[in-house]
Amino acid sequence: MAEANVKSLEAIEAFIESVAKLRHDTGKQTDDIRQQLQRVSAWLEKELPDYWSNEKRIAEKKWIEARQDLLRCEATTRAEDDSPCSIQKKVLRKATERKALCEERSRSLPQYALEWNRFVQEFSTNVRQLDDLSESSLLNAWNRLQAILESLKKYANL
Repeated sequence: MAEANVKSLEAIEAFIESVAKLRHDTGKQTDDIRQQLQRVSAWLEKELPDYWSNEKRIAEKKWIEARQDLLRCEATTRAEDDSPCSIQKKVLRKATERKALCEERSRSLPQYALEWNRFVQEFSTNVRQLDDLSESSLLNAWNRLQAILESLKKYANL
């Protein structure tokens, strides 16, 4: 068995305070972790789908406008023009790319949310273990150290 070689009761008291602080800080940190996980979950499940749905609606509107501009341009372009409607074609191409991106993001969000939920479930197990350590093991250690300290104080007063 290892020797503690403790020379003063103040050192034990300081150690007991450190265990209590560790227990308190651990509980606070696990609460913070849970809050962050909940924020990300809410963002993934509500805010992000709303964002991409809105972006998809905007992209579709811009795509329709760009297509109409190109059709108008082609209807008024003469055959002898050098690069007929090149600007409108470029705008339509960009609008098509943006629309495709928004559609892809909207489609992929449920899969991302599912993967996130799996991660949260696995990670929550670790957080619960940390809570258990804080609430039981560290509490038991603190109680035992308090009892040892009281016994040593009684012994020192003899």
